[in-house]
Amino acid sequence: MPRKKKEIIEEPVEEVKEEPVENLEANEIIEEPSEIIEDIPEETPLEDELIEEDAVVEEEVVIKDTTSEEEVIKKLSIAEKKRLEEERKSMGNRWNPKTKLGRMVANGEITDISQILNKGLRIMEPEIVDVLLPEVTDQNNQEVLNINMVQRMTDSGRKVRFSVMVVIGNRNGYVGIGKAKAKEVGPAIRKAINNAKLNVIQVKRGCGSWECKCGTAHTVPFRVTGKASSVTVNLIPAPNGLGLAVGGVGKKILSLAGIKDVWSKTDGQTQTTVNFANAVMDALYQTNTMSAQERDIKVIGIVTGNTN
Repeated sequence: MPRKKKEIIEEPVEEVKEEPVENLEANEIIEEPSEIIEDIPEETPLEDELIEEDAVVEEEVVIKDTTSEEEVIKKLSIAEKKRLEEERKSMGNRWNPKTKLGRMVANGEITDISQILNKGLRIMEPEIVDVLLPEVTDQNNQEVLNINMVQRMTDSGRKVRFSVMVVIGNRNGYVGIGKAKAKEVGPAIRKAINNAKLNVIQVKRGCGSWECKCGTAHTVPFRVTGKASSVTVNLIPAPNGLGLAVGGVGKKILSLAGIKDVWSKTDGQTQTTVNFANAVMDALYQTNTMSAQERDIKVIGIVTGNTN
């Protein structure tokens, strides 16, 4: 007889209900963020404090802006005196003056280079200019005008040397030009810079153009003429905004002297850099040889040296 298969009866599984204890834990977890949210309004006073701090800063800025020009000038003059004293002390450590003028500068008896130039005293030490005109030590206020290689035949053969011409200035009424020779270019440039410091002159500036009459020191106060060998240079007052209507060498010298606008007329072998540069320097020096009446000085706005 064949066996009968057993019938398998599947009974439905009862779903397990979650216990109330878990519901309590869930409720506790949900209640925790509510406490954090309730604490946030208590921190809002910090915003008021930040706003008050910003207002204080704004008030301080307004107070600083209300300072008068006289007070600013006094502060600048005090800072300038302190800078000169620090410069003298630093130079005194490594500079031993050899002339009477150098000792006077090192001791603080002379505080302005115009005191030296107005008396016609000769500068024999470049450190004097370093102390009284520290702007000329900046490389931006030093320009190499010409580098020329010179050869000399001797019994042992040819010897090569370099001749260099350099111009320096503070772009505010003082300029100097120097020339030197050396076996290498670097030492020649350094010697030329020191020689330029010994040849510093002060330049008169003003507004001598009939087209402008602004009264500011942006051009030469009157027409001047300079000469060197075959080169002749005439500098003519120009209106404000014209620029420097002169050759490249003349532009470098005039810009370092603090002149922004000028007409020029040249004659001779102007392609000779050395002679052209010397002629421009002679023209600038001629501004000091001419005198003007007090009425003209006020109208033209003639300034000698620094305008500050």
